Amino acid sequence: MNNHFSHLFLRAVLPIIVAYLLMVGLSWLLAILYQIPHRYCWDLVRFSLPLLLAWLGIVGIRSWQRVRHLQRHDATVWPHNPVEDELLTQLITARTASDRHVRDLRLHQQRQLDRLDLFAHEIKNSLTSLQAAAENGPDVDSTSVQDGVRTANYYLDLLLNDERLAMSTTDYNFSWVNLQDLVNAIIRQNSAVFIRRQLVPQLVNLDRAVLTDPKWLRFCINQLLSNAIKYSHSGGSITIAWHDHALMIKDEGVGIPPADQRRIFENGFTGHNGHQTTQSTGMGLYLVKKVADKLNFTVRVRSRVGVGTSCYLIFPAANIR
Repeated sequence: MNNHFSHLFLRAVLPIIVAYLLMVGLSWLLAILYQIPHRYCWDLVRFSLPLLLAWLGIVGIRSWQRVRHLQRHDATVWPHNPVEDELLTQLITARTASDRHVRDLRLHQQRQLDRLDLFAHEIKNSLTSLQAAAENGPDVDSTSVQDGVRTANYYLDLLLNDERLAMSTTDYNFSWVNLQDLVNAIIRQNSAVFIRRQLVPQLVNLDRAVLTDPKWLRFCINQLLSNAIKYSHSGGSITIAWHDHALMIKDEGVGIPPADQRRIFENGFTGHNGHQTTQSTGMGLYLVKKVADKLNFTVRVRSRVGVGTSCYLIFPAANIR
């Protein structure tokens, strides 16, 4: 601020200094023309220069005091010179940007807290159901336990990965990932819910490898598969296939209304289908889209109401073999 103030102050008083130098130069020239002793010119400089320096000092001090006042307060005073006008403009601009940044941070923090409350509530519901099942008798239905544990793990996974993605220092480890092995592992992880919902997984042409982060690709596939399971009809099938540079996860479920499709990647958007189930957070597709943007692949969704939904993870040709 000191260097900037000095620059602006010098620019503001420069016309006065130039006028003074011209006056001294003109006086010297007149003394030469009219053969006036040079001591009179030196006397003029000797008596006028201290006055000029004193005036510059007073003006500089007052300007600096007003600048400090503008910094400490709400910049409600009117500028008295170009220095103050320039500094006031910059101060207002900086404060406006700072206030906007603070509002954005507070909004982001509030959204994080809202998501944390939602996830904590869902995890607590799962634990409560497990506790109720245990209190009803010594024998607990394994299906209820598996459902509760799976639901708690699902929301805990969402919460942790949401926090990881929010960190700018997140590291990504790229390697070649065999889709057949990865999808089979995810199917085995969800085998209990497939059996309970009588859903048939159909794997087609997955003998491919893609270059990406295996942990985050697993997260994306798991989220898309969870959505397919959630909105599928019992007794249906879910197809996971490779076609034209894309991994497709297709269900035969309720489908997404056209009015909701343009907003499905928005943070917290649940849509019409989400309101029909208590297990919708509106976070799954949002996080998948966020991961895809960071890892240089694309996610697309096509859906028809009553027919089903197809989700595609599209990879660059250079990342496929």
